[in-house]
Amino acid sequence: MRIAIIGAGNVGRTIGAGWSAKGHDVRYGVRDPATSAAPGPRSTVAQAAAGAEVVVLTVMFHAVAAALEDCGDLSGKILLDPTNPLAPDDGGLRLSLGFETSAAEFIAARTAAAVVKSLNQTGAAVLGNAWSYPVRPVQFVAGDDVNAKATVTGLVEDLGFEVRDAGPLKAARLLEPLAMVWIDQAMRYGMPPDRTWALIKGS
Repeated sequence: MRIAIIGAGNVGRTIGAGWSAKGHDVRYGVRDPATSAAPGPRSTVAQAAAGAEVVVLTVMFHAVAAALEDCGDLSGKILLDPTNPLAPDDGGLRLSLGFETSAAEFIAARTAAAVVKSLNQTGAAVLGNAWSYPVRPVQFVAGDDVNAKATVTGLVEDLGFEVRDAGPLKAARLLEPLAMVWIDQAMRYGMPPDRTWALIKGS
């Protein structure tokens, strides 16, 4: 599958490497391809998005609107949203949106792509190492387009996760606070960043 990863931070580089290892055609879309630290093929944001079937928005939430503008028309494409709307809060972070909307819905209102929420619930140390856990870590997936959600489910499974359908896109209002629990534990309470969520069957 042709995947454009917008941004080349820890999350983007990590999941890009995972998908490349599974045979997907990954290209990074960055503001300045000549100086970017992206580990694979890279081009401008518009060029990467134009050639992709799936666009993954791995920028900080405050940069989302500009990144979407750089992408151009995403009609007919799938946009995978792993962002969390974060703001500073007494030495840690808090959600800047919630209850009545979400980052995913903010994005969906600004693009013609089919938006699917996932890969936001843990950090890069988990996203790049899911196959190593004795129980497969879980990632929830939310979206309104059934076919887009099925495509994203396959991509998330390719990274080593068990996938659970969280329902429509507005379920991102639940998934972003779930991510906040993980972030708060890692930032404020010393939880190692390779800890993650898993679903374990009872006896």
